[in-house]
Amino acid sequence: MIEIKHLKAIQAIADLGTVQAAAGFLCVTQSALSHQLAELERRLGQQVFIRKSQPVVFTPCGQLLLQSAAKILPEISALNQLLRPAATDFTVLKLCVECHACFHWLMPAVKVFTGQFPHYQIDWVAEIEHLAVEKLLQGELDVVLTSDKRADDRVSYQPLFTMQLRALLSPQHPLAAKRWLEPADLQQQTLLGYPIPEHRQDVLRYFLKTLPFKGVQRQVSQASQILQLVAAEQGVAVLPDWMAEPFLQHGLIASLALGRRGLWRPMFLGCRRQDAQTDAIQHLTHVLRNHRPQSTHVACTGGPD
Repeated sequence: MIEIKHLKAIQAIADLGTVQAAAGFLCVTQSALSHQLAELERRLGQQVFIRKSQPVVFTPCGQLLLQSAAKILPEISALNQLLRPAATDFTVLKLCVECHACFHWLMPAVKVFTGQFPHYQIDWVAEIEHLAVEKLLQGELDVVLTSDKRADDRVSYQPLFTMQLRALLSPQHPLAAKRWLEPADLQQQTLLGYPIPEHRQDVLRYFLKTLPFKGVQRQVSQASQILQLVAAEQGVAVLPDWMAEPFLQHGLIASLALGRRGLWRPMFLGCRRQDAQTDAIQHLTHVLRNHRPQSTHVACTGGPD
């Protein structure tokens, strides 16, 4: 009655939030996945999830299937790995990070990944971060964590989550009393950030794109130093606010949205398209999604390209 493909579909919908996104992740059309789910509901005689809910809301039946998927699918994957002849004791994935802010949640997540799948090993590559996708296509990397999708059909981008970049500033800063910031508020500020080129700085690319920046950029290599400078009223930083804990908890830093709707950026795990369906990439994607940053300003995102 219930097949493995049904459990995979339920898990994908739960992870990604929509049937459309799940269809992309499973490499099937949306109509095919909808037909598959309708057939499952016909067999069960009840609905699995509530139609037109956003994100998808599962019925009690769907919740039961989701709980079963969480137990059964990892066991099947592990069994496949045990039964598959291995050429080596472990597989090395060379990973590069284009987003400096990611290290605060990525390293614990990778520890979970290697703990669950000890036959995979992550090899961190830092020296080529500005040409990461190019090096990926040249075979020098296997996966890239990035918020920028390139228009290249040779690369597949597995969605992980969407994060909100926020202005972090001292509670005593004159702007701290505002509900949110407008681009003009930052135009002449001292911006504290990582030493990366201007064309890769999201605050300049997306928030101040219509205004010439007339302030001062102060580049700092360590996140802890950036936050200490913010708390000391030495400037404003634009970062995910999960990085500011426990500064935020103790009232040492204030966090404001950039614009009424906020500045949101996606996070992807990029890989060569021919590798997107390998067990290593699928397992890593699943773990990173499940261990995405814990913040009220982080949300799951849609299907892969």
